[in-house]
This record gives sequence, C-alpha cells and structure tokens, in this order.
Amino acid sequence: MSLVFSGAVRSARAQATVNQFDKAATPGRLELYKTTQPAPGGAAGGSPIATITLQKPCGTVNAGAIQFAITQPAQINPGGTVLWVRGVDGDGNWVCDGDVAVTGTPGAAFTLGDVVLYAGAFVFLFNATLTEP
Repeated sequence: MSLVFSGAVRSARAQATVNQFDKAATPGRLELYKTTQPAPGGAAGGSPIATITLQKPCGTVNAGAIQFAITQPAQINPGGTVLWVRGVDGDGNWVCDGDVAVTGTPGAAFTLGDVVLYAGAFVFLFNATLTEP
C-alpha cells in the first residue's frame, strides 16, 4: 500500500520547501555534484561542479508542485557526470538532497536533458518543477 496526500497537503509541503529556500536574506542554491551522494544532509565529499543560484522568490506553488523561476546561467567547472543535487538556503543551510538522472527516468528526484556536463558550459533552470508525492 502506498501513502497518498491530499492536494492541500501536497501544496502545503511544497510551499514549506519554497519557504525554506527563500528564508535567508540571499537566494537559495542548487549545487550539482559528481561525488557519491551522502546520507541526507551529510558532507558532500567534494565541491559542486556547478551552483545554480535560485531567484527570490525561488518559485510558486500550484497543485502540489513548485514551478521554479528561471535562473541565471551557472558555469560548469569542472565537468563531469552529475549524480546528485543539494538544495540549500541563502545561508548554506541544507534544504534537500536528491539523485539526478536523464529526463524521463522514473523515480529520479532531479532530471537533466544530459547528466554529462562539460567544463565551461552553462546550466540553468527553465520550466523546472518539483512535485510533491
């Protein structure tokens, strides 16, 4: 049997996530890593290959989903295969961690058109959503 939340609960959870990303004076961030994903909130085990600075507010909530605002491009350095993403608020406090896979992969927390990112290229959020289960 699975656990299912009402639309109101899903939206409240999504809004709580937005509030956490936006609670600091500066915008939250999504940090892309090529290291092995640690335990939730644990040490990253390396530096991110790209850090996407979110807009403030980072997005809006509709029907249990966060529609993230379009971000400015973030340069990739060094390149590599993105394995996971860490979300932090503007003070660097942990908000969420999630695995990364190619768009269309069932069950992935975050998806990209290609998980191999090349040094010097850019990545940004465009039409990005995070949907509450």
